[in-house]
Amino acid sequence: MKKKIAVPLILSIVLIASGCNEKSSTDTSVDTEALISQYVDYDTEDYYTAWEGDTFTKITLNDEATTFDGPGGVIINGQNVEIHTSGIYVLEGSLSDGQITVNTEDTGNIRLILNGVEITSSTNATIDIEQSDKTIISLEKGTENNLTDAISYVYEDEANTEVGAAIFSKDDLVINGTGTLTVNGQYKDGITSRDDLIITGGNINVTAVDDGVVGRDVFAMSNATVNITADGDGVKSSNDEDEGRGNIVLESGYLTVVAQGDGIQAEKEILVIDGEYSIKTGDGSPEVVSSSESGMEMGGGPGGGTMPGMGAGRRMDFSSMTDDEVEAFIENMESMNFPIDISTEIEGMTTEEIREYLTTALESMKLQDGGGMDRQNPEGREIPEDGEMPGVSAKENTPPEKTQNSDSRVPVEGNTEEDNDTNVDTTSQKGIKAGTNLNILDGTITVDTVEDALHSNGDLTIQGGKETLSTGDDGIHADGNVFIAGGDITILKSLEGIEGTNIEISDGSIHLKAADDGVNVNGGSSMNEMFGAFDRTSTTTETEEIEEDDSSIENGQLTISGGYLYVDADGDGLDSNTNITMTGGTTIVYGPTENMNGTLDYDGTFLMQGGTLIASGSAGMPLGVSDGSTQNTIMMTFDETLEANTPVTVTNSNGEQIITVAPEKNYQMIVISSPDLELNEETTLSHGGTLTGEVIDGVYTNATTTDPTSSVTYSSTTVMTYLNSSGVTEEGSSMMGGGMRGTMQGGGGFGRGQERQPPEKTEDTTNE
Repeated sequence: MKKKIAVPLILSIVLIASGCNEKSSTDTSVDTEALISQYVDYDTEDYYTAWEGDTFTKITLNDEATTFDGPGGVIINGQNVEIHTSGIYVLEGSLSDGQITVNTEDTGNIRLILNGVEITSSTNATIDIEQSDKTIISLEKGTENNLTDAISYVYEDEANTEVGAAIFSKDDLVINGTGTLTVNGQYKDGITSRDDLIITGGNINVTAVDDGVVGRDVFAMSNATVNITADGDGVKSSNDEDEGRGNIVLESGYLTVVAQGDGIQAEKEILVIDGEYSIKTGDGSPEVVSSSESGMEMGGGPGGGTMPGMGAGRRMDFSSMTDDEVEAFIENMESMNFPIDISTEIEGMTTEEIREYLTTALESMKLQDGGGMDRQNPEGREIPEDGEMPGVSAKENTPPEKTQNSDSRVPVEGNTEEDNDTNVDTTSQKGIKAGTNLNILDGTITVDTVEDALHSNGDLTIQGGKETLSTGDDGIHADGNVFIAGGDITILKSLEGIEGTNIEISDGSIHLKAADDGVNVNGGSSMNEMFGAFDRTSTTTETEEIEEDDSSIENGQLTISGGYLYVDADGDGLDSNTNITMTGGTTIVYGPTENMNGTLDYDGTFLMQGGTLIASGSAGMPLGVSDGSTQNTIMMTFDETLEANTPVTVTNSNGEQIITVAPEKNYQMIVISSPDLELNEETTLSHGGTLTGEVIDGVYTNATTTDPTSSVTYSSTTVMTYLNSSGVTEEGSSMMGGGMRGTMQGGGGFGRGQERQPPEKTEDTTNE
């Protein structure tokens, strides 16, 4: 096999260039062979070929007397078979307590034909490849091959304890053929290669008390059926030291993973070309995903620190914080113009008394301008009895409790992450997890996970395929950017549907359900957002740091230029810490139904320049689009909450349907933007009544509405028109954002100012 140093290929660059128009993703093509060659270069011998006509050595395994016939360099020592020269070796028979060792003294490849073998070892690996240019294991058609290693290993050299899998190779390892291989890794891993591991065929079943299959430099799979049950990670590429290595390429075939760690995990890149993949981690996603279980992290300020967790009522809870974390939190408060002199108040208190004091003080505070942690209650609104904190993001850093294998005989070295709240390592239980980039071109992917279903520490790109995701955390998450330029994506349940520093949607079909935010752009967030309501008193140096921090605000953008996006969210529907731009496609948002979140939530601007937008939900934190938009948009606020499936119809002066929708969740506000909405044209919005017609996701075509409850007829004179039951109303510039910026921009959410009150009617309208 030719060694490849993978050049990180940012596929998203290609996708952005091709996704700037509204053509189908079929108009974009990717040279998959060239793409694969960036990571692995297949040789002819990597694929199964007939061997009967070649020179080979036959080894017959037997507890009583193992024999061999042929020119190969074989040494038999009881039930242990040593192979010392390159060539083809055909293995048949069984060993109840034996091992095959490969340690070649010449150059060339070793090919092991498994022609019906059963090997068990009570002391070590069943196949141990210490030295070989490359070893190819071929699974002969129609054969069953079973390998079971020891529960604990006995090492001849205690300084060399690297071997830790039922099949272990220090060099490149290839598995091909059409037979069946069953591997039971009782010590640690099932199959491990310290270099490349390539599977191009076979029916392979792996059970392991740690990781199922590991290719340190690269793992590549095509035309095989692989089933893995692992108490660690399912599939892993673990090289975190060498540039361009530590990658996974899934070209084709069928892969099923049930893992207590990550399903598929690479230190660098993961590339999915095609194939079918089913992944479950832990006990899978919870039956019901709830954002009330979550807390939130705060960092970046003086002394660092952690934001206290939020309980079901979003009450600050300092009880789980360490003494150091409480101290860091206080230091953060002291660096601001905090309304209370904390140092004086807590002097002489015990740590527990300080925790109780902070909880009580922060609950009872009423921050100026209504921002911050317990904003002033708008006139006419009752304060929730449970003391809920409006608008707090509910993303929790502490993973749910993990299922561990109590029967493991050795400490499992599974993939771990540091818990931000406790500073201890916890098992990561994500579906597909890439260290740098995750690129999905095609394939069928089904994921049911405790944590993120699709995750990248860098960028994440989806260009095609069918992805069905269920998770207790994020459906799609990138620490960097998310690019969606195709695919049929269904997120059945999640905490947050899609999250990234920047999110670009140019094509594809997305349906998602989220217990918190539907689409969340978190780029540009800063400590100033968390405490925007405080008038920070700063030295010159501190001011420079703040300005530098704020300079990152424009990094987070949500851009929708095409495709179909359906969002069912209990938190914010579309949430950007900076800006939203929509130039094409169709976006439908249902939710939230509670006033603490907004259907649209942004801190900068929402530029509506094309496409169709329908967004309905609660009226507690309503935002329309920004004044700089070029496509007309309306926001209707009703006098009361309407039941789900109550229709809204917008027609032009000729009575022709522009939009007819029956939102699938309760709502009091709806935002509609369509290229068919015209300025200075008489338009009618009605609600209620009976609908007939063709419906998809609550949106009707060829609809007929009979007996509407009420209607409003108006003529828009501005690109953003606000309506209530009386007609057109005035509204302050919608450039004021939402989210967490608070008094910095007069926005909403955590630190948001007073909720907007419907202005008085100022224009003549016709009410029917």
